[in-house]
Amino acid sequence: MKFSEYRKIGLRKHVQAFFVLLSLYIGWQFLNFYRFLESSGFSGNPVRPPGVEAFIPLSALVGLRSWLGTGFFDNIHPAGVTLLLAALVVSFLFRKSFCSWICPFGFLEEMLSQVGLKLFRKKIRMPRWVDIPLRSIKYILLAFFVGSVFLMMSPEAAASFVNSPYNKMSDIKMLEFFLNITMTGFLVFAFLIIMSIIIENFWCRYLCPYGALMGILGWLSPSRISRNEALCTGCGACDRACPGKLAVSSSKRIISPECTSCLTCIEKCPSAGALKYHIPGIPGSEKPFLQKYSLHIVMLGVYVLLITVAKATGHWETSVTNEDFRMLYSMLDMF
Repeated sequence: MKFSEYRKIGLRKHVQAFFVLLSLYIGWQFLNFYRFLESSGFSGNPVRPPGVEAFIPLSALVGLRSWLGTGFFDNIHPAGVTLLLAALVVSFLFRKSFCSWICPFGFLEEMLSQVGLKLFRKKIRMPRWVDIPLRSIKYILLAFFVGSVFLMMSPEAAASFVNSPYNKMSDIKMLEFFLNITMTGFLVFAFLIIMSIIIENFWCRYLCPYGALMGILGWLSPSRISRNEALCTGCGACDRACPGKLAVSSSKRIISPECTSCLTCIEKCPSAGALKYHIPGIPGSEKPFLQKYSLHIVMLGVYVLLITVAKATGHWETSVTNEDFRMLYSMLDMF
């Protein structure tokens, strides 16, 4: 890619790319840690990266349940609970922006959609009578997980699970699942990839319970994209560009839980000022310069601030030592 072409990539893509690279770096660190557990002859003493806990959200959900019920913050996977809380806060303040700015899976989905666009020369959209029922799947999955954790588990049961050997090794078990993936697992991932190429944002739109939770908080968010009817030309460019397939051109304000604050509609709008993103509490956030830069600066600032506070208050590093991990690894098949 030429530098002139690289500069045309939107600001959001750069932010997404940063988090993808960060995730890959964390994955590389975690793989080194796994090799350390696997082989007594592995040189050095690799550090287990706390950020890997972002990829075990169910453990974080149980940790959150335990904390709210008992008052004791999860010290086994504290970074997981912190990152879950950070995602929830960011999604409430800035309309599900976690999904379109930070989540590496959201970035992967968009790249697969671009592959589909190159193959089929157009965005393939599901008929409304199919789209709406399919969208409900992620909310059903969310209800199942939240109900199982918050309604069927007592605070004491949640705390017991948090401190269980299985939970302590849940990230290791997750890694081994991918390192030794079965044919069934491979076929499921292949299906999701193919469907994401054919149908834009297939996983995020229809199946991701994490995104469903962020969407509900986004629906309650004070931030809004609003349309100035006097400046709108009705060209429909925003509707065609919207990854969430929202009717932006006929709405005064976008309040749908499918809005991820990606700002694509504003970027593609040919009429300056017709669409604006308003962040309550940020004076002048609707000015052109701040429209381009205020969202990601404030959003990332909140995200980083919460993580920094967690680190400063001892809610980031696990209490499980490397010696404990090694002992538990030797009994891994029992869990």
